[in-house]
Amino acid sequence: MVLVSKGPGEFAHELTIQGFAVWPDGHLSLGLPWAGLADFDRGAWERGVATDASLGGTPGTYKRDGDGWRITYTGGREARLAYVGDQLETEHAKLPRAKDVTGATLDGLYTWWTNAEDSSLAAPGCQPLVAFTRDGHFEDQGGFAQPCTSAPDPNAPGGGTYEIRDFSLVLHYADGRTVKHLITAPVNTDLHTDNSRALIMGRAWKRRAAPIAQPPSPVATPSSVAADTTYDVVAFATPPGQAHRNKDSIAFTDANGDQLLCMTAVFAGVPSSGDPNRDFAADWSDIVLAGRTADSTPSPQQGTSPHGLVFTAGGSMTTESSGVRVYRALFVFEVGGRRVSVMLVAPTEDQLARCQLDDLLRTIRPA
Repeated sequence: MVLVSKGPGEFAHELTIQGFAVWPDGHLSLGLPWAGLADFDRGAWERGVATDASLGGTPGTYKRDGDGWRITYTGGREARLAYVGDQLETEHAKLPRAKDVTGATLDGLYTWWTNAEDSSLAAPGCQPLVAFTRDGHFEDQGGFAQPCTSAPDPNAPGGGTYEIRDFSLVLHYADGRTVKHLITAPVNTDLHTDNSRALIMGRAWKRRAAPIAQPPSPVATPSSVAADTTYDVVAFATPPGQAHRNKDSIAFTDANGDQLLCMTAVFAGVPSSGDPNRDFAADWSDIVLAGRTADSTPSPQQGTSPHGLVFTAGGSMTTESSGVRVYRALFVFEVGGRRVSVMLVAPTEDQLARCQLDDLLRTIRPA
């Protein structure tokens, strides 16, 4: 899903995992900045200067090469992509032209929750919902921070005015915060004429129908309605997505069409060495680095889950042989003399929350 316009940002994509922002002068980004392109300082981004619009994307250059593009990323890594008609093609996806969203508006109550009509979303308190009006106002009930936080966290709930320009949803909070999020339209959709869905930071947000026929129980919450899953020696709150059992793992894949939002894989337990750092290093090599490379080798951090399981965790951006980049985090739990590894995959580290990581850490326990 490539976005195309006539000026800078000729190409841009819905998800960092599969896409490009391309400028006419031969520069590009594998993946869009997660604040979109409004007020984007490309020079600062290419120098690695952290600005509010510089998170996400890998700088590179491109040139025409026959019927495709030859791409060179920072560090010298090269890739070739086919350019057919009006779209780029990788071995995993076709990236067609998408429509500009500047000047579009949203109208209604939106959520990224898989079932937008889930009655538990009507419960009072923090919920993954944001209300937008056509005249440019919004009220965030917790859609950008789950679990909810409070100011000065930039994603804390609040309200104010908004604008959509240059693939950025710009939120002007009444308390003085200004926050930008990447926003695009679904493929073959014009957000100006159909705003029932929008892709915000790569995640599908859907407009919720109203009213709700039956009020929910006051104790119901989105994280409590999902059934638990038991696998091998552990039980845990079921992660979002479709479950697939393999020989030595169970994986939950949450996607929008062909575009990955989050993947959570829980691996069958194996004997522990008794040394958490040694166990982490072994599983990092066997699981995370299987067929791919990592930008860095993490210094694992240790913690204890609410159910008393000691775990070691770390993560890094990774690169597949195809050039696709995603963030992978590994948690290795010590469970009764065995170690159980959990790998989470998301477009960027900031978006691991979409895997409902907090729910998994809160609920994982011996089966």
